[in-house]
Amino acid sequence: MSVHRLTSDKLHIILAPPCAQPPAADLGAQPAGPAAADPIQIDTAARTVAIDGRQIDVPRLEFDLLAHLVLNPRRAFTRQQLMAAVWPDCRSSDRTVDVHVARLRRRLGPGRRKLISTVFGVGYKYLPTA
Repeated sequence: MSVHRLTSDKLHIILAPPCAQPPAADLGAQPAGPAAADPIQIDTAARTVAIDGRQIDVPRLEFDLLAHLVLNPRRAFTRQQLMAAVWPDCRSSDRTVDVHVARLRRRLGPGRRKLISTVFGVGYKYLPTA
């Protein structure tokens, strides 16, 4: 996987196979097609979120949470880590994270809500391909 940041801070996540050349045993096989692009695109400069090319409105706190998760795919974060990274000056309960994750999942819709995965006993992580 590679993450490319454009000058506009628009984030594109491109999933690619780990090596450019197929193994020697597979030289006769047909090359696989390009990996599907991530369904969520975040423009941190404009603070916009697009899902499957369709822009959605996301409030500030939810945007910050989603951007943090998307910028660190597949990494599990505790609620405390998310609070410290996303809202360092907030003194409310760690359950605040749960509320905002639930709201984000509703905004993402039924087909995309599993992109934000619960890590039981730990917290949450973003899975680009749920």
